[in-house]
Amino acid sequence: MNILIIGNSAAGTAAVEAIRTRDRQSSIVQLTDELHPLYSRCLLSYYLAGTISRERLQYREMDFHERMRVQLHTGKRAVELDTNRQHVVCDDGSDYLFDKLLIATGSSAKLPGNIPAGIQGVCVLRTLDDVETIREHVRYARCAVVLGGGLIGMKAACALRECGLETKVVVRSKRVLSQMIDDGASQIIGRRLLENRIEVLTETDISEIRSQDHRLVGVETDQGQVIPCELLILAKGVHPNTELIQDTDIRKRQGIETDPYMQTSHENIFAAGDVAEAFDITTEEHAINALWTCAVQQGRIAGLNIIGEQEAYDGAVGMNSLDICNSPLISYGITSPKDGSRYQMLVYEQPANNVYKKIVLKDHRIKGIILLGRIDNAGVLLSLIQRKADVSAFEHELLDDRFNFAKLVGYGDASVLEQYRQW
Repeated sequence: MNILIIGNSAAGTAAVEAIRTRDRQSSIVQLTDELHPLYSRCLLSYYLAGTISRERLQYREMDFHERMRVQLHTGKRAVELDTNRQHVVCDDGSDYLFDKLLIATGSSAKLPGNIPAGIQGVCVLRTLDDVETIREHVRYARCAVVLGGGLIGMKAACALRECGLETKVVVRSKRVLSQMIDDGASQIIGRRLLENRIEVLTETDISEIRSQDHRLVGVETDQGQVIPCELLILAKGVHPNTELIQDTDIRKRQGIETDPYMQTSHENIFAAGDVAEAFDITTEEHAINALWTCAVQQGRIAGLNIIGEQEAYDGAVGMNSLDICNSPLISYGITSPKDGSRYQMLVYEQPANNVYKKIVLKDHRIKGIILLGRIDNAGVLLSLIQRKADVSAFEHELLDDRFNFAKLVGYGDASVLEQYRQW
């Protein structure tokens, strides 16, 4: 069987490993439009900050593809897909036939329409090449502006501050991390940013870029404030790379639609990672969860089903984690329900100690979690979400720092014994 995988990040790599656990004979060809294989996007901000080396970005050995008997082709962007002939063409004219195809093309940074192209100093933080470009600008920059207060924006701001740059964050919403945490946690994060000399301008957007000789010299906000700067990071979120299926009949909404086996509307074509829509356990709807952990899980399931194993994907949980100014933060699932009357909120907070915990419950099942400052029991809480467990017997203990797998065993939940041993 000829297997073609488009993408060489988390989902594509997990698929290769899953296939090779059961099938050493099929041919695997893997395409990537990047030149640097097998690095972790999750660690890019730490590399930018200088806290880890470039070598630490590598999450598999350099001989990985050789050992997995995979033909890896770098610097190739797939631009045309013929679902009938089962044929893919790349931007350099090369073409590949397949029996089974995995689309793991990931996502790209959203670019605001009012930001002109080609201005030196205007960057995104998405790939290793992006970081190398930013590092070059850091060498002469004094001030940096980050547009966007989401996960990538916060990571970028903290990294640039570590580099010694005066750093400002411009956010359209009323608070940072508005899609990830609630107002209580955001207030603590906002204070921690200010204490570390990262200024946040909320309910603000950039209206104009100022440049000289195609080099950035400043930005103007829609509030009329002019901010001199030499570096601007665009961190307004990502969009799935669905261009390859644009002229096909593969079904998509925001991303490529998949069934529980990560199969698309074509039986020989699968999708996984940031480009794929899959079932979300907490919202009970299909959605894109553009997260490394979800991509790994989906890639593994897709790989097994490509070789006929028929293993279903249980569903994703929207998970985010980062460290902001030495304040660890983790969030899972629904953290700020739109219809609060249908949910129960458990909250524990110690703002003076930068501690905030929140559990969102619906029908005695956990739908969302925020842990700020104290995150030790994040693993056991995530397992309860994934298992859709009824927590009514121990709701009063969920916010306790000492709540762990052993506590569940004490409540007679024998199903967690194996998880507890592994933990």
